[in-house]
Amino acid sequence: MDIKLIKNKNLVALVICFCITIITANIDMKDFYMNYINADFYKSYELEQVLYEIATQSVYTVVGDNASEKMLNYKTESKNMISNYTTANVFVINNDSKEVYYNNISDIDKYLKTVTKSYHNVYEINFKDKTMYLLNDNNDKVRVSTNNFGNLAQTRKEDVTTYIAIPFTSDIARMKDINNNEPLYVKYKEFVKNIEDAIFFIGSKIIALITFIIPYLAMLILDNKKLSKKDSLNNILKNILLISLAFLISLLQSKIYGWSIWYYFINTGLLYLIYYFGFKILEENRKNNIHPKDYVHNLMLKLTSLKMNNKKIYTITKYVWIFIPLIIIQVIIIFAFHVNYGLFEFSIYTAPLLSIALSVISIFIIKDKVNKIEQIRNGIDKIKNGNIEHKIEIKKDLLFDDIVKDINEIGKTINIAVEERLKSERMKNELITNVSHDLKTPLTAIINYISLMKKEDIQPKHIKDYVQVLDKRSQRLKILIEDLFEASKIGSNNIELNLEENDINQLLTQTLVEMEDYINESKLDFIVNTPNKEVYILADGKKTFRVFENIISNILKYSLEKTRVYIDLVESDKKVHISFKNISKYQLNFDPDEITERFTRGDLSRNTEGSGLGLAIAKGLVQAQGGELKVDIIGDLFIVNIDFNM
Repeated sequence: MDIKLIKNKNLVALVICFCITIITANIDMKDFYMNYINADFYKSYELEQVLYEIATQSVYTVVGDNASEKMLNYKTESKNMISNYTTANVFVINNDSKEVYYNNISDIDKYLKTVTKSYHNVYEINFKDKTMYLLNDNNDKVRVSTNNFGNLAQTRKEDVTTYIAIPFTSDIARMKDINNNEPLYVKYKEFVKNIEDAIFFIGSKIIALITFIIPYLAMLILDNKKLSKKDSLNNILKNILLISLAFLISLLQSKIYGWSIWYYFINTGLLYLIYYFGFKILEENRKNNIHPKDYVHNLMLKLTSLKMNNKKIYTITKYVWIFIPLIIIQVIIIFAFHVNYGLFEFSIYTAPLLSIALSVISIFIIKDKVNKIEQIRNGIDKIKNGNIEHKIEIKKDLLFDDIVKDINEIGKTINIAVEERLKSERMKNELITNVSHDLKTPLTAIINYISLMKKEDIQPKHIKDYVQVLDKRSQRLKILIEDLFEASKIGSNNIELNLEENDINQLLTQTLVEMEDYINESKLDFIVNTPNKEVYILADGKKTFRVFENIISNILKYSLEKTRVYIDLVESDKKVHISFKNISKYQLNFDPDEITERFTRGDLSRNTEGSGLGLAIAKGLVQAQGGELKVDIIGDLFIVNIDFNM
């Protein structure tokens, strides 16, 4: 069983529960918010409120007995109210007394000429004729009424005409920097906020629905891959039933908590706990081959047979029946308000407490499971990092016992496999060492006899050519056997090192000087950058010289003719970094890590001389001295990087 898969599956389930919570949150508000999607401020409820307030109050500004103190108060209050609308342009006429009131322009002709061209909407409300018009640029009239307040002219009977000019929203928005308490701006701000809330409300549900569908289908598909066709169908039906139940519970919760932030926490936690423990029972029943019709019977048997010892918390949290009282209380809350207010109050206060108690219990259970998962993960890391004899030990747990047992068995198997591999590697190294040693003796004799033959005056002359070929081939074979012997010692960690303070800069320069003839013949341009001082490291001089020799020999064999070779030696952070860069004449179509393995060559056609051991020996010698050798490839650029500690 994959621990990571279990953890990811539970995380996906938690995300699904949260998405269902968002989808069902305040579902009754959907129609309200839908009205604000692509809404027009000039057709909005907020603007109609402004028009209604100005229209009804405007009448008091020009009618009534001026001698009456009460009427004077009405007039003063109404005028002050209309004066607050500094953004809207208002003009009121008493058609009988010709008394006027305005908050901006004093002349009616100038007013109409100005507002019909500079304002978005201009309304004319005649209370006596019961007419309400929308004026255009040419003062043409279109009869209108508001959606929520109807015909505003029907609110009064006086012979008064009120003109209300509403500016463009850009002009209204500027009031933010002038007077953010201006009544029209306040209503516009409410309108904008409702649009933002509508976008967030609907958008969050759409995102939650998409986020819910994708992981749920993915989880369902992964589950069904392991099942037969019949079991897959049953699994789909169970999931449909579970999702329907989840939505039903969420709708009930939404009605109870409304806009409360508690709804999101409590409902998500409740759904996840139902999922977690519900599926544990289904999994256990399926594992024990219990028929679905026997689920309830099996559950009751378990409840009656459990001993009240260390399994108390496990018993409380394992079975879904503990959530049934919570669901019943929530159903009661929905209907109790109309029956008994006392019962309603008891229910609405009990439900959150019960939910919190269940959440606290679940936190302890989840914490315990997470701790055990971390113990298992740490054990796996130890085994992965080389401690293959490590045994994972956790408290007995039905969920993890099999996993821990399997991992510990894997550790045993790996240990056996590693021992077999080490044994095979030792045998291989011993074979190479023995063969190399056995070949050395006859080869030395062959080389000696060839050397004697070269001194003789052999006839005919073409026999001398044969001797030269034999000499060349025998010398190459000698080098190959020496490389084999060296590689074998490196592979078995049987290298004798004479570590002492050495000037790495001098060793590199010495290598280049001794190979100067070969470098000159190669037609390569060597560019060497080293510091003008001694750079000491703890190293074996001979072995380090061999490392440089092998790398430079490799460069001479495989570099493209008439190209540059860069050798850089740099000190940094108590380390010495040496890099060798050359352009390859062969296509570098291999893994950089492979080229430092034994018997691997960059020239796959094997047209060049070499054993394929040069870089492998160099890497082994560097590592034996506590350094690091890495190969990088960038296009046709071949780079060898060496790091030594100072």
